[in-house]
Amino acid sequence: MRRSRGTGRVRIEDVARAADVSAQTVSRFLRDPAKVGPAASARIADAIREVGYVPNLIAGSLASNRSRVVAIIVPTLANPVHAQPVEGLGDALRADGYQVLVGTTNFQQDVEDGLIRAFVGRRVDGIVITGGRLSAASRTVLKAAATPVVQLWELPRTPFDMAVGVSNIAIGACMARHFADRGYRRLAVIGHAARTDTRSGDRVKGFVAETGRLSLPPPLVIEPERPMLIRDATPLLEMLQREKVRAVFCSSGQLSVVLLLNANAMAIDVPGALAIGGLDSDLATVVRPKLTTIRLPAYDLGLQAGRMLLQRMAGAVVAQPRLDTGFELRVGQST
Repeated sequence: MRRSRGTGRVRIEDVARAADVSAQTVSRFLRDPAKVGPAASARIADAIREVGYVPNLIAGSLASNRSRVVAIIVPTLANPVHAQPVEGLGDALRADGYQVLVGTTNFQQDVEDGLIRAFVGRRVDGIVITGGRLSAASRTVLKAAATPVVQLWELPRTPFDMAVGVSNIAIGACMARHFADRGYRRLAVIGHAARTDTRSGDRVKGFVAETGRLSLPPPLVIEPERPMLIRDATPLLEMLQREKVRAVFCSSGQLSVVLLLNANAMAIDVPGALAIGGLDSDLATVVRPKLTTIRLPAYDLGLQAGRMLLQRMAGAVVAQPRLDTGFELRVGQST
């Protein structure tokens, strides 16, 4: 088999030779299989599998001005809650022939800015970005590119383009009211000090503000510089006991599960000695006692973002460019 000089890649001519048709027929089959007869189509499909040919999508995107790729930027995939919108986005786009490209920031602004530039440079057809705030540099790049953008997980009053999310301040306030309804007064909230983790920051703000409105003592606010690790749970529980905290809200679903498991191992009665609330996760449904959580429609966030992008990429007007998916308090035995 002859291959293209320099790259060693299989060419369309190699497929044509293996299928005993012209290169023009192969090209026509790749563009619109219905325009090629069934016998020739079968031979071409067999030849493509045999030689391992993959069409040059870059060349195709240059010709059509469409890459058929949508990018999504998430803080991390180590936390399953950020993987669910990726699944939803892919399910929304797949039937229309789009593929999803994923980038992770590890909560670093410069990394997010670099990813946005890289994705725009690769001419993706749309970008989904976790968070309601964009740096001035990224706003300039996105405005110049005129690429459709959906901001995820938050609801800025005036989105850069479109947004699908929830009020994270309302989430924090909801858990504070729940603790108050249960009669707990000495409270704590655990967030994340990274400036780019604005979801966590708003949950903490909402929690603190609501405790003040309810005339409760000021809660203990814990905001570590990095996401909490499993090994952090024991010293954290010891701190909560020293401070005589009666109920703690974790702005991360994973952390609430880890706290509960470690509290069980340390023989801390939950909720008798310490009530624990957090965000929903798959693990939160199987631990005992069952956790009280805020359920966020993570998969639906990605699904709705994908539907918005499909409308915009088709040239249609999105009727509701700022969509609040809401959330649900699920009361378990941990509070």
